[in-house]
Amino acid sequence: MKRWRMMVVIIALAAALIMFVSVLLSDLTWWSRPLGSMSMVRTPHRAWRLALVQDAGIRVNFAVLLAGLVTQFVAGVLVLYLVPCRVHHMAHAIAVGWRQLLRYLVVGILLAIVLAVVGLLSILALHTMPLLIILAMFFFLASLGGVVALTYQLGRVLLSQAGWSEGSPLMSLALGTSIIYAITRIPFFGWFVLVLLWLTGVGVAVATRLGSGKPWSLLPLMEDS
Repeated sequence: MKRWRMMVVIIALAAALIMFVSVLLSDLTWWSRPLGSMSMVRTPHRAWRLALVQDAGIRVNFAVLLAGLVTQFVAGVLVLYLVPCRVHHMAHAIAVGWRQLLRYLVVGILLAIVLAVVGLLSILALHTMPLLIILAMFFFLASLGGVVALTYQLGRVLLSQAGWSEGSPLMSLALGTSIIYAITRIPFFGWFVLVLLWLTGVGVAVATRLGSGKPWSLLPLMEDS
């Protein structure tokens, strides 16, 4: 258990480090400032610190980073409070194993293709044009629910292995959100992970019938007949 606790702490620190480095790599123009001020400052380390504080681009990037992290966490909190049972069902569906995640990814890819085709076809008729917006909203909301379940389950598994599972579910969400958000901030790689997350998330939502835990069926309509 001590080993897992150390691993959780290391993972959390690594996520924070990745986010910090991603901010520095997103705007390389500030590197020229400390190089030019080396001769005016006795210690080079002070020049680098001054550059970090004074550069407006770095401050803006840090603000964007914190805003994105807080927004993602707050959105997850809202989903947890609004539909806790559905998140619970989706999280347990995810816990089956990585092969199941691959299945959800395939479901998400197929659904994205079908919705894209239907959405494009809906543009051809005037009375079905709003369908494109409706389908996009459905995809976004389903993906959001699935991604929240993924982040929550990731944090819950890590905290459970470390013996910290008795805390609030928000702690699991916070840990999972920080890890996933850090990965999506990796240059030239994060966008690919983000696409996979959204596709897997929508696949989880659809496969679990939006977290209801019930299969997709037309049986209620057949009973009426």
